Amino acid sequence: MTSTFTSTSRRTETVRRPRDVGRTAARNLIVRALRRAGLHHVLRGQPCIVGLVVPHPQDRPDFVEAARAMLRTLSHDALANEFDRFDDAFEVVEFDSKPKRPKAAEDAVRATLASRARVVAVAGDPADFPTVFRVAADAIVTPDLVDVRALEGALHAVFGSKPPGDLIDAALGLPLQTIGMLVKPGRSLGQVVRRLRRFKDGAAAAPVTARQRREHPTLDDLHGLGEAAEWGQSMARDFADYRAGRLTWADMDRGILVSGPPGTGKTTFARALASTCMVPIHVHSLARWQAKGHLDDLLKAMRGAFEDAKKDAPCILFVDEIDAFGDRETLSGEHEQYCREVINAFLECLDGAEGREGVVVVGATNLPDKIDAAIRRPGRLDRHVVIPLPDTEARKGILRHHLGDDLADADLSDAAERLEGASGAVIEQVVRNARRRARSERRPLAIGDLGVALPTRLRLSDADFRRACIHEAGHAVIGTLLSLAAGKVPTQVRVFREVSVDGAAGVTACHRVGGVMRTRLAYLAEIVGLLAGMAAEEIVLGEHTEGAGGSDRSDLHQATMLAAAMEASVGFGRNIAYLAPADDAELLDRLRSDPSLRRTVNRTLAKCRDRARTMLEANGPALDALAQMLEACGSASRGEILDIVLAGGSDPVPPPDAGEGGPA
Repeated sequence: MTSTFTSTSRRTETVRRPRDVGRTAARNLIVRALRRAGLHHVLRGQPCIVGLVVPHPQDRPDFVEAARAMLRTLSHDALANEFDRFDDAFEVVEFDSKPKRPKAAEDAVRATLASRARVVAVAGDPADFPTVFRVAADAIVTPDLVDVRALEGALHAVFGSKPPGDLIDAALGLPLQTIGMLVKPGRSLGQVVRRLRRFKDGAAAAPVTARQRREHPTLDDLHGLGEAAEWGQSMARDFADYRAGRLTWADMDRGILVSGPPGTGKTTFARALASTCMVPIHVHSLARWQAKGHLDDLLKAMRGAFEDAKKDAPCILFVDEIDAFGDRETLSGEHEQYCREVINAFLECLDGAEGREGVVVVGATNLPDKIDAAIRRPGRLDRHVVIPLPDTEARKGILRHHLGDDLADADLSDAAERLEGASGAVIEQVVRNARRRARSERRPLAIGDLGVALPTRLRLSDADFRRACIHEAGHAVIGTLLSLAAGKVPTQVRVFREVSVDGAAGVTACHRVGGVMRTRLAYLAEIVGLLAGMAAEEIVLGEHTEGAGGSDRSDLHQATMLAAAMEASVGFGRNIAYLAPADDAELLDRLRSDPSLRRTVNRTLAKCRDRARTMLEANGPALDALAQMLEACGSASRGEILDIVLAGGSDPVPPPDAGEGGPA
């Protein structure tokens, strides 16, 4: 027997069921967005001015009609009758990005706002709302993308019964207009599902503009994310199976830690992940929760964020700068109890007394080593992926993404090469500056604008480039040999021909192995690895340059902080007394004021550098081979590094401990 859609509503019902699934879903999303923004007075029929940002053009008509139907219903409420002195109780308008007569449009908006009790406007971008509207508005909100919850509610409202899972799966991701056109009472279920799937295959899908791709990208639109993109695409498939009932929550990843240098796109990744998975995203940070007030207010805000996400499941909960929570093993001083309570509360939220089914937590950090180990235990943020600085092809893709339809036929290879070592954020700023230059001269964007906007860069001489290759090869060889002891594995080495005025000529990315307790030997092994670049320069070229130090987060800075922490903070020195917290600023102050500590730290650093020299001299062929690869290719992967080190006959080993002050 052929299944059909029928309404279960009885003739005696006084409430008339809606007929259009698309508009009903749009109404559900509007109500959700208003509640989330705290605009409850709008739903009570009180005077309001609200903007709705709906990026997809094909969805806007349904949101306009849904808003109109919602306000029409509110106009019949008793509360709404208080506003009958207006010419009309409400108005719904749609703003175009480029009105033909801006002044006339502004005047019309003023007149509408003055004569209506309730005004809702729909636009594709926040910038499309006229200035007078933005100033007067209670808020401008962006409804979520159509998700399972909105579709289920709309279908249930129209048909009066729970919709089948294959219908939800087929409709999800299509424009509301298409859903409303195809999903109607009385039609064959199989026929509707087949037509929906045909539309999903792209036969009649609405084209996405370059501007929409820039402002609301999916993972397919982004470049240079590496393993993070692969995980995100896998998560999108899991979300689809979860919504369709083919996968249980127990089988899904609950969270992920995303790390990488500043500006590599960790926040953009989280938003694109939500778009790709077609779920809403809740963006938070410890700083945002702290802004609510004292400890009780902070904890209330944190728990409230998780509760809101659970109500909105399935969804993404993004926590930026997650290293701000700190590590309980290094807490000290007057704020120790405060920080400990915050971390404990966050762990409770991650676990959830009643679970957090459907909520995937994404944490982002520039400093993964600063995160409490318990946050990364199984069931929490147990997966860790690194977003690296983009390579040449990725930089070309990022440029093209931000340029959109501009310079469509231009060759971006030269610009991508000159942006070597730049992050995604820097590349976006380059495009923004190029557009600003073209706008100031009232003309279209030209390839020359892009060239002028590129940051000032210095091209290394052949000798300096070779030195940089030797330096990074030293880090990678020693890092690989001492990976078991240090608990850190080199994952990629890159060296740059051109560098910014204050930029580094190379970088060796490392991944810290989860679950490794850091012993005294682990600290010493990490210091040896940090000083291996300096040691490699000395062995091959006779002396080292200033590149190992000179700034925060430099090799010398990190090695010094580790050596100072061994003596003054974590009980790995001659004395076990606690003198200072393992905080860079506190340790530097202690070093400046304590000559004895300074001498001990300097002795540890010198012995670790000597140990790096000894190990590199014993592994000269591996050092030479990796440096030559970097000269030829500019980069080396984890597998290539390991192959070169193992080819030299050495295996990763723990360093020998030669007593006080560091290894011999």
